[in-house]
Amino acid sequence: MSRSRVFFRSARNKPAREAVEEIMRLCDWESIVPADARVVIKPNLCTPSEDIIEVANTSPEVLSAICAVLKSRTSRVVIGESDGVRYTAEEAFDMNGTRELGKRFGFEVKSFSKDELVEVDHPHLKGWGLPRTLLECDVFITTAKFKTHATTAFTGALKNQWGCIPQHNRLILHKYLHTLIGDVNKIFNPRLAIMDGMVGMEGRGPINGVTVKLGVIAGGTDPVAVDAAAMRFVGLNPRTAKHIVHAAEIGLGKMAESEIETDTDCAASKKFIPAEMDWPIRAMNLITKSEFLTRNLLLNDRVFFPARWFANICRRAKARVLGGKQQDRRLA
Repeated sequence: MSRSRVFFRSARNKPAREAVEEIMRLCDWESIVPADARVVIKPNLCTPSEDIIEVANTSPEVLSAICAVLKSRTSRVVIGESDGVRYTAEEAFDMNGTRELGKRFGFEVKSFSKDELVEVDHPHLKGWGLPRTLLECDVFITTAKFKTHATTAFTGALKNQWGCIPQHNRLILHKYLHTLIGDVNKIFNPRLAIMDGMVGMEGRGPINGVTVKLGVIAGGTDPVAVDAAAMRFVGLNPRTAKHIVHAAEIGLGKMAESEIETDTDCAASKKFIPAEMDWPIRAMNLITKSEFLTRNLLLNDRVFFPARWFANICRRAKARVLGGKQQDRRLA
């Protein structure tokens, strides 16, 4: 039985461009991307907030490197993202420099939320519609970020496609999250997964975690294997990520360590602290089981922002208490 190959290349002492180029070559990208093919690149642009884009979003340096490689074979490239709950894709593009990058390469930068929608045959997506640009492209490349996630344990190559559901209120679908991520990936069929680990995130990701300077790029043609290998790379167990387990179960890729050949020239700088599913996250997950509550609590700014403020007060208080206890143990 053939094994899926996942590549890790250090970019600590060389430009990220060189690591990206090497991984794409090792993935035999030219056999994946026909000449003049219609290609869609999906970066992870999950925030327009300037103070955390380095750790939360796919870096312009990595995205630029992928575009430079593709430019040698096709100019029919779209870089796309969808609106978030409280920001537009355009705001994320502007903050991340994506529009300028698109102009530099002559590539289109598109909001999937403004694309023509096509109905797909899936029970949980009935009436939602998915972007025609994604459904009709020749090659789809997912460009993920190396981060933990409080709900899914890890957000990488597979989870990145959650942002291909173009409606800003896709939080309503969160009750299906762990299975729908795999199902959406099966619909879009990413052919190449490049993961930006120049700066990663541990702890309470994908927005509020702790910055980790990893200096690594990962990639492969099997997004399940890329996620599983990436989690193992930083000491996390891929079986804790239900969406990865489901994706492997439906035949989207390989997850078992024995089924993956890892080719690396580096080691992780540290083992990641897993994301903690604390009581506010548990409460949010419980609320998302009800569409009514999701619409009126989580998607309602007048309720959400005060609730978030209270949750963060509780988190800070807990951190102070635990910090004191840890200090007492050190002094004992």
